[in-house]
Amino acid sequence: MRLLNINFCASIVVFLIAFFTTFSAISQPLPVAVFSVHSGRFDRENTPVSVSLEQYQGQLDEKGFTLYETTGGKERPAGFQLSTDGVKTIHWILSGKTPAGVERTFELRLGAIPKAGENSGVGVIKDNDQIMVTLAGKEVIGYRITNMPVPKKVDDKYSRSGFFHPLNTPGGETITRIQPPDHYHHYGLWNPWTKVEFQGKVMDYWNLGEEQATVRSRGTRRIVQGPVFGGFQAINDHVDLKPDQGEEVVALNEAIDITVWNTRGDEGPWIIDFTSVMNCATPEPFIIKEYRYQGFGLRATEKWDDKTASLLTSQGLDKASGNGTRARWCDINGVSGVGTSGILFMTHPTNYNFPEPIRIWPEGMNDGKENVFFNFNPAMDRDWKLEPGKSYRLKYRMMLYDGKTDSLKAEQLWNDFAYPPQVEVVVTPPPTGKRILVYTKNGEGYVHDNIANSVKAIKEIGGVHGFAVDASDDPAIFSKGNLDKYAAIVFSNTNNEAFDNEEQKAVFQEYIRSGGGFVGIHSASGSERQWPWYWGLVGGKFIRHAPRQDFTVNVVDRGHPSTYFLPEKWERDDDECYYLQQLNPDNHALLKADMTTVEDKKRVEYPAVVFGDAVPLAWYHEYDGGKSWYTSLGHHIHHYDDPVFRRHLLGGLLWVMQGRH
Repeated sequence: MRLLNINFCASIVVFLIAFFTTFSAISQPLPVAVFSVHSGRFDRENTPVSVSLEQYQGQLDEKGFTLYETTGGKERPAGFQLSTDGVKTIHWILSGKTPAGVERTFELRLGAIPKAGENSGVGVIKDNDQIMVTLAGKEVIGYRITNMPVPKKVDDKYSRSGFFHPLNTPGGETITRIQPPDHYHHYGLWNPWTKVEFQGKVMDYWNLGEEQATVRSRGTRRIVQGPVFGGFQAINDHVDLKPDQGEEVVALNEAIDITVWNTRGDEGPWIIDFTSVMNCATPEPFIIKEYRYQGFGLRATEKWDDKTASLLTSQGLDKASGNGTRARWCDINGVSGVGTSGILFMTHPTNYNFPEPIRIWPEGMNDGKENVFFNFNPAMDRDWKLEPGKSYRLKYRMMLYDGKTDSLKAEQLWNDFAYPPQVEVVVTPPPTGKRILVYTKNGEGYVHDNIANSVKAIKEIGGVHGFAVDASDDPAIFSKGNLDKYAAIVFSNTNNEAFDNEEQKAVFQEYIRSGGGFVGIHSASGSERQWPWYWGLVGGKFIRHAPRQDFTVNVVDRGHPSTYFLPEKWERDDDECYYLQQLNPDNHALLKADMTTVEDKKRVEYPAVVFGDAVPLAWYHEYDGGKSWYTSLGHHIHHYDDPVFRRHLLGGLLWVMQGRH
């Protein structure tokens, strides 16, 4: 065999060597995208996740990029891989344990693509006869391209290709067996159909001794290698050997995708996905008739028998009782050169006749010797008609391991396969080339001394991330047509009357109603206290605040660009806890003050018990055609030098700028 040394178009391999850096929110490049991964109802452990990058096509073609996990306000690099077969997609492993109901966040940033180390991921080795997938240099699964020679004195009619062998565990134990003397037509891991109606007659693609039909490999394509996954696509033809007239006829085309995931390196366990897509090769249907064994099957190592191996299904049945029942998964375990080894088979809810019936050799079969056989059979109890012009997909996952596993682990792995974590895209492409206005007018009354530094901070944020910033405290800027150039308007620490006349208010309203974005910072909620429309835009009207102090802010929604990177509890220093009234019912809260950490002798006056121990401090909503984001934090001058607070402001700006200009 020779190691492939080709830059396959099907995969752009990227790998980030592990190191740890201190979190620095504003100094990092603006993420191209932020992914919020939701574990959902199930516990997860070292789970593959994927998400489309179709909307970022232009940016990623020009530069490399890197992936960082930023959960809880700390960051660490994450290895990943990009596939480009069809829609560009990024894949990575949700490493370690992730409890049910937890979100983890990842940033995709532009930057150089580090090189992968040798033998660090999933590779592919190929020669004329077979192809082998390796993980960290160890052989995992092989596929036979040419016909496998038969043992001496065995008829050549038992020779075939298009099967998978060997199938190895991390410890080097081979699970599969081919051409056993009791069934020469058994070939490791294979997917033929035993009883098929085609062109008016019934044929057998499984039992080669009948010489009615067979399965042949047409070769492989779409080979993928990389740090996160690797594999290939195999093309099998299901061939009618004895047509009524003429030469052999290919009745069914089958494309099998094999994907080996690098979830835990060479120590394993190893995860393999097997996906079969079948299409009729002629205008005639391919009707798989009801029969007790056919489809995706395993003939196991000769070491395993009634005494040396065990079987457990998702229904709690074993080798003696499981045959003919239905199962989501089946674990097979037996003696090996490293003690014990096993394979866990899983089927997918989208498969035909799910959960499929299973065929296993019960105890005593084959005289109790070398008798471990397993088969997911969707056509055990009913016919399955494959019609021309349609595609039919079967999906399976396997876990190869050494030692033992249990039903709880098997169920968790099946949930990972059947109901993978959901990935939500939080941030859209950056607002390069856009322009915003920072407005700072104050009416009579208290004026914050933080205004100059807030403007400076926002201008620096814009400079780093590619958007222009104008600043003004002159309400004359609100004139007809003058606001059209702005993707967002920021009221930074405005207070009391922000406009001189009704015409200026009307221009501002028209801007919002035409899809404009609004960001309110701190005392912006104290502006225009006699204008209900403005209260609705901000999300409420300022009433009072607790004395300036240190207190705790809880992040109640991490699925937003202004909060995803924050720790669960954000400790604020020397800030003010604002209380608002007339809250907009459409506000979607992002941050809430932990009132058990706020000292306020006047709390009994307001808010009293209105909010309990969780007072809203930041939110977003859509309003009168536009978008609005508000944070009540940011009283002190030094807050605007804080990189985390700047990132909070940046996230709000990004959200409101989406969709304008």
